[in-house]
Amino acid sequence: MKSIRSQHGVALLTILIMVALATILAATIAKRQTNSVENTGYLMRQNQSLLYAKSAEAFFAELLVQDNDNGNNVDHLQENWAKPMPSFPVEDGSVSGRLVDESGKFNLNNLIKNDGSVDDSARRWFERLLQRVGLPAELSQAVIDWQDSDDEPTGAMGAESNYYQGLDPAYLTPNTKFHSVEELKLVRGFEGKNYDLIKNYISTLPEPTKININTAPALLLASIDPRVDINAVDQELKAKQANLTYFSNVEDLWKLNAFSGIEEQNKTDVSTWLDTKTDYFTAQIEVVLSERKRQFISSMYRKDKQVTVYSRSLAPFHRVRGLDN
Repeated sequence: MKSIRSQHGVALLTILIMVALATILAATIAKRQTNSVENTGYLMRQNQSLLYAKSAEAFFAELLVQDNDNGNNVDHLQENWAKPMPSFPVEDGSVSGRLVDESGKFNLNNLIKNDGSVDDSARRWFERLLQRVGLPAELSQAVIDWQDSDDEPTGAMGAESNYYQGLDPAYLTPNTKFHSVEELKLVRGFEGKNYDLIKNYISTLPEPTKININTAPALLLASIDPRVDINAVDQELKAKQANLTYFSNVEDLWKLNAFSGIEEQNKTDVSTWLDTKTDYFTAQIEVVLSERKRQFISSMYRKDKQVTVYSRSLAPFHRVRGLDN
């Protein structure tokens, strides 16, 4: 009898263990299925968001082509391309966005000519811009060293690979043009808050470009000459906006009261870098699906009535008016 009871106890224990294992196995399978469904759903939403973003790209590209067909050879903030794209409803969400004129900023790649030498007129303007935002003018040396082909520091504030190899983590200078504005964070003197002071006034376009005075901020235009009052520039620009007017040509800029009496050398320096036309734009696109937000940045180039998207990024951008949902 004791033997039979013992056998029954072992059998019961075995059954309990098997049931426990089956329960654990079933729970594991269910969890994996749930994770698989969630991952599949995430990938589907991601792909769907990308398709919506590309549709917004196509909308902006067509807008830029139509603007080019107008034939006035002037780009300004009263045009349709400069207005935020209204929030467009899609299944389980919405799409919104806007175009940003990248030619309304100082292009860091203007500092080095195609032959590898420094463009002194661009350098002097960049140094005045640095001072306007509260940074030392000498930081231009480090920016130039980041791009030039040699390994000799440009000046006391310059920095070549020897300097960056002493950092932790260590890295080298690329000795080529900038590929993104964020790259400036790696350059000596632009760490932390220093980068934040200037990031809104610079671009890194793939070729030397002129600055569109119709879309440039007041601070950038005021940096043309140290004696120009930024508040005066800002007020005159706002007055033009309110009156729905714009600069038809570069000479119109010098007619502003804020620019009376500026140094002739500074005027000469910047004249070759000023324009009223834009070829480079950034599309900032925001897609909301299932209450989840995704942001896309598309870099667009317009030439000969054609618009090309030459780079895309999933890097988030700051929320701007017209993109709030």
